[in-house]
Amino acid sequence: MRTRAEASRQRWAILGFALAILVLSFVVLKSAYYQLVLTQVLLWAVLSLGWNLLSGYSGYFSFGHAGFWGLGAYTVALGMLYFDLTPWVSIPFAALVGAVAGAIIGYPTFRLRGHYFALAMLAYPLATLYVFQWLGYQELALPMKRDAPLLYMQFEDQRLYVVLALGLLVAALLISLKVENSRFGMALLAIKQNEPAAEAAGINTWRWKMLALMLSGAIAAIAGGLYGVVLLVVTPETVFGMLVSAQALILALFGGVGSLWGPVIGAMLLVPLAEGLNAELGDVLPGIQGVVYGIAIIMIILWAPEGVYWRVLDRLPRRKPAAAEAPPRPTATVVPLPHERRASTGEPLLVLRDIGISFGGLRALDGIDLAIPEGGLYGIIGPNGAGKTTLFNVINGFLAPDRGAISFAGEPIWKTSSSARLSARPTMRPHVRWR
Repeated sequence: MRTRAEASRQRWAILGFALAILVLSFVVLKSAYYQLVLTQVLLWAVLSLGWNLLSGYSGYFSFGHAGFWGLGAYTVALGMLYFDLTPWVSIPFAALVGAVAGAIIGYPTFRLRGHYFALAMLAYPLATLYVFQWLGYQELALPMKRDAPLLYMQFEDQRLYVVLALGLLVAALLISLKVENSRFGMALLAIKQNEPAAEAAGINTWRWKMLALMLSGAIAAIAGGLYGVVLLVVTPETVFGMLVSAQALILALFGGVGSLWGPVIGAMLLVPLAEGLNAELGDVLPGIQGVVYGIAIIMIILWAPEGVYWRVLDRLPRRKPAAAEAPPRPTATVVPLPHERRASTGEPLLVLRDIGISFGGLRALDGIDLAIPEGGLYGIIGPNGAGKTTLFNVINGFLAPDRGAISFAGEPIWKTSSSARLSARPTMRPHVRWR
């Protein structure tokens, strides 16, 4: 978590970056083509920031953010075709669509971890691609509204698209900075480091992961909505394709996963390079963009596995903190500490009744009855494989028993999550030791 001064410096850096982009757009770049490339750079940076919000901070790598990007693009396109909705309305609505899609996707998918989660996320945009093709939306051209270009975001000056994309990027950066400096970001970092330990510390990991995926999906969808307006044509392959998800991931990996500026650095370096090579060599070497991103992955693996941002940050000289004056040595005062163990009241605090659990044909626990009074100190003794760790995992909620009931302070807890058990009434936790 950043200090207040560091967060303030980052906000000033975001403002300086936005001013630099405006100067680049309105003063340096004159060609409409370069304005279009700059708009795409900013939108890809927003998508990568949305990906980074989930995968960079929580460690749950997603190969499926093209699903949110594509839903945003189709929300805007279908809104104009069938309901004559202005993008000023449909683009914010696309963010809501992305958040709802994140909740629907996350509910079953967060049962998986590691590469299983990543592969499951990949299935969603690929399946959605075929659904939209089957529905007959192979190519949607946004209708031209010459009579009301401002109302439908159909500007003649490409620099206005740069301004809109820059506004989305600044908003995404501020949201990411806010997440970094909040309990939200600390919870995601704890999940990334060790999810079972985070759960055992009382963090509701499922809740924070779902919020991260919903916010990430909303950011990706709103960027996809503006992307559809800029290109005026939406096809399933261009918005749900494999390269879209891979590009969001590669930009963050190249720039620096889990950092505020990493996705922006990746987009500023790789997207113009890929677009330029595609414009010059696309007719000779089709798919040159994929080659660029493939080479970028190889370069990162070989020379900067942590990303450009972290590598540069490590090379920069760090300021040494000013030496503070030594505080005056206090006089010693002996204060008696209260005894940590309380005398047993005899009333049962933790009660287990007929607990049983099996793993396939192995019966680890069978008919366990246990009553621990408040303030009591007990040990569980047994050889390896006797089920001591399994019993503790059943008590703390990491394993669900096949039968039996558990109550704590008179309240049933065997159906509650481990974070809820460990965060409830911390002053009345029983002292239990095993060996």
